[in-house]
Amino acid sequence: MQTREIADQQYTIEHYLERSNRKTLPLDRRFVQRRDENNRPGPGPLGEFVRRSRETALDQYLWLHAVASSNNEGEFDVRLPAATWARAIGGYFDPETGVVEPAALHAVSRNWRLLQEFGLIDRQRVGRRVRVWLLADDGSGDPYEHPGEGTEGKTLDDGPGYIQLPYAYWYDHWHEHLSLAAKAVLLIAMAAGDGFALPYAKFPDWYGVSASTGERGLTELREGNLLHREQHRRPDTESPVGFSDVYHYELLPPFGPRNALSKSAPPFWSGPSKAKVSGKRRRTNRSAKASRKTATPGRTRRRRSE
Repeated sequence: MQTREIADQQYTIEHYLERSNRKTLPLDRRFVQRRDENNRPGPGPLGEFVRRSRETALDQYLWLHAVASSNNEGEFDVRLPAATWARAIGGYFDPETGVVEPAALHAVSRNWRLLQEFGLIDRQRVGRRVRVWLLADDGSGDPYEHPGEGTEGKTLDDGPGYIQLPYAYWYDHWHEHLSLAAKAVLLIAMAAGDGFALPYAKFPDWYGVSASTGERGLTELREGNLLHREQHRRPDTESPVGFSDVYHYELLPPFGPRNALSKSAPPFWSGPSKAKVSGKRRRTNRSAKASRKTATPGRTRRRRSE
């Protein structure tokens, strides 16, 4: 019997990314870290995804953010069937009939409820589809505005700023390769300049992520050749020896470098060598597209339950 052509997870994702006519997802830095009236850092909504272990909810939110387009009312919304959302986040469907199993549809609905609880979206049913529109990335429930507005002249570590997550995140299959810990640390790193410091002990207070989770995420990014690390010494008046050794980081392609130094970058920051930047990748845009064409149609992996 001839295999039917069925849109699987990767085909679905890429189809709508290409329709968006953009190359990056703009995300406000306050999604990963907010600041109070005294400019003290505190966790943004990202920390709640990690604390509740809701990886597919984060996947659903990022993909919504990437494909949402502005409407005549000035809002950014998407109207798609629930089955399309289920495929996009890796929900299981029958590879012969294409029917999405009820558990996958239920996961999509649960994720919408969570995103609404976080103040990141609003939604309404329109016929058989759900209209979902973005609210402010900081979880305040305010109307969404492009995070790049009003940031002229500001550095990455000054003012609201914004993250630009390249669509290579999906084209190169990093949404599948990376764990929730690594995805969270990737977004945190993209909010910082080159040479940033990220002490494990600061993860809970700054980002709402445990120190162990942060450490796992950093390790995974380094092992995936996505993060460069250097150790630098700095004066420390409270240390018995008068100094401390601190790790500093810089993202590698396709997520970095940011071409702007972090305020925490050491004076003698060298950055990654060309050899490290051009090292072997797990997957490229070309190979990702080729795998989509040659893979068995309709085959997808079953996501673990949350």
